[in-house]
Amino acid sequence: MRKKTALIVLTVLMSVLISCAPKEKYQEGNSYHGFTLVEKKFVNEVNAECLLFKHDKSGARLLKVAANDPNKLFNIAFKTVPENDCGTPHIMEHSVLNGSKNFPVKSPFDVLVKGSLNTFLNAMTGSDITTYPVASMNNKDYFNLMHVYLDAVLNPLIYEDPRILEQEGWHHELESKDGDVVYKGVVYNEMKGAYSSPNRELDYQINKILFPDNTYGVSSGGYPTEIPKLTYEAFIDFHKKFYHPGNSYILLYGDADLDQELAFIDSEYLSKYELSDQTVEIPLQKPFEAMKEAEKTYAVPEGAPTQDQTFLNLSFVAGQSTDRVLSMSFDVLTDALVNHESAPVRLALQEAGIGRDVRASFNEAKQNVFEITVQNANPEDKDKFREIVFSAMEKAANEGFDKTMVEGILNRMEFNMKEGNTPQKGLMYLMQSYQTWFFADDPFVGLEFNAPLEETKKALTTDLLENTVKQYLLDNPHSLLMVLKPEPGLQAKISAATEEELKAYKASLTEEQIDELIGDTQALIEYQKKEDTPEALASIPMLERSDISSEVEWFDVKKQEVAGIDVVQYDEFTNDILYSNLYFDVRVLPAELISYAKLLSSVMGKLNTENYSFGDLDNALNINTGGFSTYLTTYLEDQSNENILPKFAVYSKATSEKAGKMFELVNEVINHSKINDPERLKELITRHHARVDSDIKNNGLNYAMTRLTSYYSKSGMYNEKTQGLDYYRFVSDLAENFDAKSDEIIANLEKTAALLFSKENLIATITCSEKDFADYSAGLESFVAAVKEAPLEWQDWDFDYEKKNEGLESASKVQYVVKGYDFKKLGYEYDGKMRVLNQVLSTDWLQNQVRVIGGAYGGFAGISQSGTVYFASYRDPNLKETIDTYDKTPGYLDEFEADDNTMTRYIIGTISRMDGPKTASQKGNLAIEYYFEKTTPEQLKAERKAVLATTADDIKGMKKLVEDVLAQDAICVYGNEEKVKENAGLFGSVVSLTE
Repeated sequence: MRKKTALIVLTVLMSVLISCAPKEKYQEGNSYHGFTLVEKKFVNEVNAECLLFKHDKSGARLLKVAANDPNKLFNIAFKTVPENDCGTPHIMEHSVLNGSKNFPVKSPFDVLVKGSLNTFLNAMTGSDITTYPVASMNNKDYFNLMHVYLDAVLNPLIYEDPRILEQEGWHHELESKDGDVVYKGVVYNEMKGAYSSPNRELDYQINKILFPDNTYGVSSGGYPTEIPKLTYEAFIDFHKKFYHPGNSYILLYGDADLDQELAFIDSEYLSKYELSDQTVEIPLQKPFEAMKEAEKTYAVPEGAPTQDQTFLNLSFVAGQSTDRVLSMSFDVLTDALVNHESAPVRLALQEAGIGRDVRASFNEAKQNVFEITVQNANPEDKDKFREIVFSAMEKAANEGFDKTMVEGILNRMEFNMKEGNTPQKGLMYLMQSYQTWFFADDPFVGLEFNAPLEETKKALTTDLLENTVKQYLLDNPHSLLMVLKPEPGLQAKISAATEEELKAYKASLTEEQIDELIGDTQALIEYQKKEDTPEALASIPMLERSDISSEVEWFDVKKQEVAGIDVVQYDEFTNDILYSNLYFDVRVLPAELISYAKLLSSVMGKLNTENYSFGDLDNALNINTGGFSTYLTTYLEDQSNENILPKFAVYSKATSEKAGKMFELVNEVINHSKINDPERLKELITRHHARVDSDIKNNGLNYAMTRLTSYYSKSGMYNEKTQGLDYYRFVSDLAENFDAKSDEIIANLEKTAALLFSKENLIATITCSEKDFADYSAGLESFVAAVKEAPLEWQDWDFDYEKKNEGLESASKVQYVVKGYDFKKLGYEYDGKMRVLNQVLSTDWLQNQVRVIGGAYGGFAGISQSGTVYFASYRDPNLKETIDTYDKTPGYLDEFEADDNTMTRYIIGTISRMDGPKTASQKGNLAIEYYFEKTTPEQLKAERKAVLATTADDIKGMKKLVEDVLAQDAICVYGNEEKVKENAGLFGSVVSLTE
């Protein structure tokens, strides 16, 4: 949660969200159900009355954001301050959700996942916070969730059951006297997967050096080699120290009755506690006297190339998050210095040929960090990198930033902050307020962004940004120059060291201790396999089927013609914002240009055009729109993997008054981009390759799943060519051989654009209100008039399918194991009951076998209307064992039994994934998806009816379908190179991702 993201807190513009707390009832200084009202104010940015309370008896803090929003959120957060890399806060976050005093089941969290109408259910660990948010649109469900979460954090069973720590954190496992001792644990394997990412390793090494004396220098999530050092005693002490209500921050959001909320929280929980004299503080790290330098390594497979694989980073400790103007100034500087297409640092590094991509980030905490990172560089570039960055920053500070660029960045930032384009607004306000609540004891400072935004806008007429650069970057000795370079075979060394450590541990045990460890291992496995008793399950509050609506939410569209093209409109109030997509069908391209369509989408909007340099274009887009992008998306007509509607999408959003300018800029990008600029194209393809290279190292599951579906479906094969391993190889080849292939690349991109961008190949979609449609229509007409006319000719993509069953070797410390097939190819048709089957398999069978017993971070299934069935694991220490589990699924279904209450839980959990709050743009996207895929309200009603009527016999009855899918034996595994090689017999081939 330290990384500041595009979630920047969003305010609600829509006038329907008004305060729902009676203003005359709550008076400052008065006590209500044990809570004294400290401050009450109407916050314009939230468009709601906000009330800040302090619990008299326990000291808990509580903020109510009384918005008239049915998507209610409850959150309790604790300031958690770890002192080492054992990951205690993260393991605690998992563990408290594994049974509590009032809900003594093994995992109340999983029971809620199975059977509540939650719209959000999670827990998260940050560097200084552990937070437990839940949301629901059902009032009864909301209070149920609040009850379970409060009991979990305040009354967990960890005090009486050490097995919870063993399962969720770590334990030694030994199955027989002749066997090897291994480490097992959910968080242990989760973090092995997390630190397989060089980006995560880079963050860890940076923070360790920047903050040697406070909590920001340790891994709150846990560093894999350090997690096994956590003792049960230290674990319990951590809960005692940090999980007292006096260290808690409770946020309530939405239209629930405040009186009822306060009464429940006080009577059921907080009234049972006394004030604690213990305070939780994070001391400031003493500044350095001079910049530090460090060189570290990250793991790549043996034999992998090391040239152009180094990360270079400059990091600066830059003020505190309670200074909102400073934080917003750095939000601007991330773009103005580095991320903007013509930012001075970016251009200087490109000109010097250092690295293939550069990015800046600003990470908010009690002590903020501003970072500039170059990837795909070399260690010997270190000094030149520092020199160029400082020179570019000094020039910007002395000569001033381009004010047009700054204006555009500020406009885009303000647009996104005020748009409110998220259905989980309570969660956004939590993210916005907790820094100032934690460290200034004032959540309003975080919520009220208008005043600091206006101060930040003074950067257009003052030296605000220039002075910030001088003070916090150029003249700041509390900084670091980091080199993170690849080390082939490092993971093998780490694995070998762990094996030796475990062998030494086993050798230190007596015969009696070995027998005891074997017994403990078996006892833990039996505990994990044991089902909760009906009495324990009955303790978890649940809804009834009568609480579920039988109605479907249907989003209709209007189809009309504008300037000779079809326009599909979803009519919805959007506060004068136009959400526009122009779709060009990719089926006009021959198969050999499919990958070029994806490449084209990565460069459009970043090229020079006839009337703009790429920097001026970026400025114009920022000033006149709230967002612009080009991307590929695919719809499945009639929900079939073989009937694909692949689209090249041109997305833009703007206020209706700027519709004309928005389409003028869209026209500039689509019709006047200078594709035949080899120098600029090389920069962009090199950068794009760096990002795809980073993606394949960080998202192994996505690549394994895409590869698997390419074995047997048209949609899978298309996705493989546009976002899978094939595309990665395609981009790698172009980037590495650009000079030799530049003429060919330019010719193919120009051909791709010429075939795609025609009037006959265009369909437009828009989400806006009827009153704004005229502005949209006028702008669209001007664009269409500039688009060429050309006859359509659909291409026949005759893909050859082959079940390759590949093992993808990587430097990952864990595996992502996928198996599946298309049930429609086996003669089955989709039935809504399959949604419930998916819920059963994911939340019961695979959750228990792959995660709880197997130790993976996740195990789940997917069943889609298009016919796709898959079984998948996430950050999994196992490989063959997981495939064996998948293959045992028919046996599980054969013995499946569930009483009416259990089936009700499964059905409610299924419905919660079908329903949920949606923003206007999300409703529009769904309506347009229905249009393209020919989904009807009758189909949705039939699906919902089937879900609500599903029985245990129905679940058993789908055993044959699952059996037939698994019998196709189609698998793909992305995993650790040693583990993949050990299991080479399972694969048709083993593929190295570094070749």
